[in-house]
Amino acid sequence: MATGHSNGFEEPVKLDLPADDWKSVALLSGAWAAAFAVFASNVATLTLAVAETAPAVELETLPLGLALVMQGIGTMALPTKVRYLGRKYMYLAGAGVGLLSCLALALGSWLLDFGLQCLGACLLGYSFAHAQNYRFGAIQAMPSNPPRAISSVLFGGVVGALLGPGAISQARDLLPVPFMGIYLCGGVLNLLAVLLLSFVELPGAAEPKGKAPIEQPRRLSKILLQPRCGAAIVTLTASYCIMLVLMAPTPAVMQNFYSHSFTASTLTMMGHMFCMFAPSPLTGIAMARAGSAPVIVAGLLCAALTAVVLCLGTSLPYFVVGMALLGFAWNFMYIGGSALLTKSYSPSEGPKLQAVTDTAVNFGAASFTLLSMPIVSSIGWIPTQLLHLAMTGATALLLGICWALDRRQAATS
Repeated sequence: MATGHSNGFEEPVKLDLPADDWKSVALLSGAWAAAFAVFASNVATLTLAVAETAPAVELETLPLGLALVMQGIGTMALPTKVRYLGRKYMYLAGAGVGLLSCLALALGSWLLDFGLQCLGACLLGYSFAHAQNYRFGAIQAMPSNPPRAISSVLFGGVVGALLGPGAISQARDLLPVPFMGIYLCGGVLNLLAVLLLSFVELPGAAEPKGKAPIEQPRRLSKILLQPRCGAAIVTLTASYCIMLVLMAPTPAVMQNFYSHSFTASTLTMMGHMFCMFAPSPLTGIAMARAGSAPVIVAGLLCAALTAVVLCLGTSLPYFVVGMALLGFAWNFMYIGGSALLTKSYSPSEGPKLQAVTDTAVNFGAASFTLLSMPIVSSIGWIPTQLLHLAMTGATALLLGICWALDRRQAATS
């Protein structure tokens, strides 16, 4: 599959493409904004919401970790759901589960029941697995430019970041029961997502041009052994692991270790999540011009700068700037990795590889979310930055190996 010129694993793919459907891309972007607002508000507040009910301080990140585990499990089921329901109705079912998650979390807060809060978090993660797949649905709606389709949908996360840790998180005291207002607002947003998704129209995947018969899907092991596929999976998994080892414990660290207020921590998280998605249009343009590799490298540089900034101080400006850089790092790596992944498979192989990739991403993210608070509690906040730098360096090394293997494969083909 490689060509003689392998710049950032780029390779054109000739497809018989239907017309781009901007309306469906916009609707998916709106649904992503709603779904991400719900998820982001929980990322910003869930560790605080369970502080009163968790049996031990080390378990305060357990619900968030469970959400990411269930996100991985939900992702594994997506290929079957695509086959039997189609993407549109699969997405609608996911939004329905999201509504149930908000109701469970609200009930858990009312009854001060840690088990119910964990159940709600599990349903939240399972629902978000469907929303995470919107970016691949957008490629079916706008097949002529996958990077632009992905970045257009993810740009909806800007609205989600402002609504989530910005507006919705401030509903903590909207009702007599703390945090319950957050979950009821989340339920309304899930209903909005259902409404938007009901108008989405997704065609079938485009098939390759040519006189030869359509090839049967390759074995998964053969697809995964491609250097560019390995690079995409490493990039996507690292984008979450590198981010969550710092992001997941940040609200608790700010309030419990350095005496920052709830408002300061939620605004810091809002800024972080805004920066996760705000560059998306420019990221898509940059990839169209320069390829995925330079964008991914820029993400790694931003990740390294995050650790440097957070090592310099613990006052509010350091947290705000550090978390903003971490958001940029995720954006460049996640969109770059997602676009790179689309160059690793044929249309018939897409759902299977997408599910495997997102499952690996979700389980990696869950692991580092669960480990993040124990790591910070045992070694401290500043040493955790050194761990973050080591993870960033290891990612760069693995990508360098994949890139070298891809160039060697291109030279011999």
